[in-house]
Amino acid sequence: MILDHAMAILDLLARALTPVSKRMAASKLPGFVSRQVTTAERYFLDLTPDRRRGITVACGGCEVVGRNYAVDRGKFPFLCVEFVSAGRGTVTLLDREIPLAAGSVFAYGPGVPHLIRTDPRRPLRKYYVDFVGRDAAAMMRAAGLPPGSHVTASQPRDIQGIFDLLQHSGLAHSPASGRLCAQLLGVLFTKIAACRLPGPAVDHKAFATFARFKKLLTDGRRRFTSVEAAATECGISAAYACRLFRRFDAISPYHYLVRQRMSLAADLLTHERLQVKEAAARLGFADQYQFSRTFKRVYGLAPAAFQRHGLARRDS
Repeated sequence: MILDHAMAILDLLARALTPVSKRMAASKLPGFVSRQVTTAERYFLDLTPDRRRGITVACGGCEVVGRNYAVDRGKFPFLCVEFVSAGRGTVTLLDREIPLAAGSVFAYGPGVPHLIRTDPRRPLRKYYVDFVGRDAAAMMRAAGLPPGSHVTASQPRDIQGIFDLLQHSGLAHSPASGRLCAQLLGVLFTKIAACRLPGPAVDHKAFATFARFKKLLTDGRRRFTSVEAAATECGISAAYACRLFRRFDAISPYHYLVRQRMSLAADLLTHERLQVKEAAARLGFADQYQFSRTFKRVYGLAPAAFQRHGLARRDS
């Protein structure tokens, strides 16, 4: 839902985004930007922002770091959130060393010394966004990610999706880029608050298995009729799958799979305009009555009523 909202923001302002090629040579990069990278895609919006405004995004980017990457800063001009999408490493925040892996999110800013290192065997790929503003500190605290803290995101693909939208908007270098990036930053913190796990105590191996299994449930929602079948394909037991969801999510794998399957059913009914019995058969239900009961538990409406309502809205 949050990611859909972010996409809607992009669609709303798409006409205002006029792409302009604007590369900054390495020799002209600000001093706080690391040169220890193998590839990087960065955007610069406002490096002298008015800190009295609500939220202003100064810059951001995505980078794959070099094998010997080690950034040791005693000070930093902006507030910053970084997200690790791949690789391994560590970050030391306020004299506390924290392991980094895919899904790690951490924050720092002025007055927060930090040391970021990569594992040379698995270099970090990470996103960052730098920002200021009178509302920024409160927004970070509300998300459970004040400067000097770290969390692991239970939905790293969604977090990466929002960072990709920030990249898209920032690299457009249009008059709307700053406003759009500020709005997306709010979406990012809302998502972090919704899916954050307690910081450094996370078992990254177990979390990686959880993320892989959850992705399998999402991608296979059309064909999986049970958690057991999905767990077998993932190479884990159904009992272990349930323990992973208790540990890293707010619902059970059964309820997650049901929601995914009913989301697909809603699409089949309103976009492909299948009959209820056809949608039930497409999803492998024994009969349309079982399908209808399941659909109504999720949406509060029988599928036929949902379809009529959805088609009426589309045609109006």
